[in-house]
Amino acid sequence: MAPVPPGRAPVRRPVVLRSRPAPFLHHGVHGYGHYIHALPAHYEVRHFHGCDYYFCNNIWFVLRGGRYFVCRPPFGYVFTPLADAVFTACSFAYFFDRMYYYDTVNDNARLIQEQNSTIAANNALIAAQNSTIAANAGLALASSSLANSLGLVQSFANAGTEYFYNDGVFYVRAADGQYTVIVPPAGALVDSLPEDYELIELGGATYYKVDNTVYRTTVTESGKACFEVIGQLTE
Repeated sequence: MAPVPPGRAPVRRPVVLRSRPAPFLHHGVHGYGHYIHALPAHYEVRHFHGCDYYFCNNIWFVLRGGRYFVCRPPFGYVFTPLADAVFTACSFAYFFDRMYYYDTVNDNARLIQEQNSTIAANNALIAAQNSTIAANAGLALASSSLANSLGLVQSFANAGTEYFYNDGVFYVRAADGQYTVIVPPAGALVDSLPEDYELIELGGATYYKVDNTVYRTTVTESGKACFEVIGQLTE
């Protein structure tokens, strides 16, 4: 395949010269939000959730306004990691052991709600055996109330599952060694945000947005400052 040509910087981000974006599982600058005017030869078109994605040299693109923007792999993408794949295990501020319903719901949010119902039931079972999850119930309720007031939809995390993160992308690993890209789960804590984050105002406060995922700054019980996933914008 032909190499991916140099791109342009994301909208509202500083112009930074890059040689070419790195494949999403490799070390280097992934260039999310940068764009090119034409795709290399031999690209593939892949369909996820009613949207066309363009895949070439292990780099994902989406077409907007006649330009091909480097993007993160779509939710539901299943893959076997390469030898030099970079993963960081996620920690969580809390887990949900009951269902919460949101005022703003679209088709994607309904899928999240169905998933959350199963996860919450599993977490409730774990909570009966795990005092840590039970103790975090108040934090989960407060997070749900905040998300609902901001019009966000939250994807839950299964307390019995290990989650991984890399440059704005969240994954889970199956028993066969394959990974699946998932909707960023509420309560997930990360040390830093990708370079394409944006500052947004919601409910009179400032938050951070990466794609449609909204984060806030928080401090853990150990005193460590980090970013916490709150939920997903529905539009």
